[in-house]
Amino acid sequence: MKQMKMISKNDMKETNRMSILRTVRRGICSRAEISAELGLSKPAVSALVDELIKEGLIYETGRGDSTEAGGKRPILLDLNANAAYIVAVSFNNECYEVALCNLVGKVLFYVTKKIEIYEDYKRTLDMIVEDIHQIIQESREQGNNQPIIGIGMAVRGLIETRSGIFLHSSALPWRGAPIGDYLKERLNIPIVIENDARAGTYVELLNSNGEYKETLVCVSVGLGIGTGVVIHNEVYRGAFDAAVNIAHATIDHDGPLCRCGNHGCWDALASITALGEQLSHRDSKYNSLDFESILSLYYEGDKVVVDVLLNYTGYWLGVGIANILNIFNPEELIIQGDITKVGPELERKIIEVAQKRAPSAVSKNVKIGFSKDSEKLQVRGAAAVISNHFFSDTLHRVFWN
Repeated sequence: MKQMKMISKNDMKETNRMSILRTVRRGICSRAEISAELGLSKPAVSALVDELIKEGLIYETGRGDSTEAGGKRPILLDLNANAAYIVAVSFNNECYEVALCNLVGKVLFYVTKKIEIYEDYKRTLDMIVEDIHQIIQESREQGNNQPIIGIGMAVRGLIETRSGIFLHSSALPWRGAPIGDYLKERLNIPIVIENDARAGTYVELLNSNGEYKETLVCVSVGLGIGTGVVIHNEVYRGAFDAAVNIAHATIDHDGPLCRCGNHGCWDALASITALGEQLSHRDSKYNSLDFESILSLYYEGDKVVVDVLLNYTGYWLGVGIANILNIFNPEELIIQGDITKVGPELERKIIEVAQKRAPSAVSKNVKIGFSKDSEKLQVRGAAAVISNHFFSDTLHRVFWN
């Protein structure tokens, strides 16, 4: 018979400590409120709170209101989100972003540049490393001496997260590139590399503070399409970190050629890249427009742009989302990324198509909508990966000693 593992006093203390830290992260509260919510004794809570204050992770903000019964006004506690910083990096085949963020993913320093994709991945990463050093130096010069606890990197493609190996991407030439080891060697800071769509999902997971009890799906729509799924507050990864790659599911078998070599992939029909290609197909005057230019034409009422955005991109996004609803039956589906800049008309079109093509028993109760904030989504996602690890029982001490 398998023996049960005994939980040591130190393990229990660490679990309680992290429960208190997460509780304070959700909002300003008192020691008594923490005790009542977690079912811990007041002396135990006070001792752990004192430790967290000493470490600089939480602080006392002042006194709250007295209860109806009167008595001493409680001392309120809040998270010190600036106790440490996170380096966040994101890149695709067009540009890269480097940011310095606090523990809840707020972007404090930021730079973005055009990227050069070399066959030798080291040459590309060296450009990014230079800007990481520069943004840390800029922060230091402004008097910020907080420790840098980790680097989160969001990359478009298939990543073996545990080893930091970049396995494959239809947008980048590298295969089996050990980018994690190379960056650790260059920077000597713990690093976690994540697929960009899952990184965006971590943003919603971090912001939710544990709200999603069942299933959340995030669909990120930019140059490509990515999907992340949260089940019982855990990001679903699959056996080989390749789960939920719906971007390359065949939606239309007679559809356009995808960069992966297949025809009719969702990515080839509903991404911003596909939007540009469809506009060029309609009229050569739309050749080589960037997304901001397309948006300007949309807001000006350009009939072709309006038609393609709503009745092509919006339609195919709705078709793909209907499939997701049938597969995962989520309580909420959030659409993220640059596509959300189009606004509510596109949002309504996507929802209309998805609900029409998915059975009402599946679609009627699910909440579908655009993210409330997709600004700098990928670097915020990269930071959120580290933040979620920082606030977890199992990985906290990897980043905080």
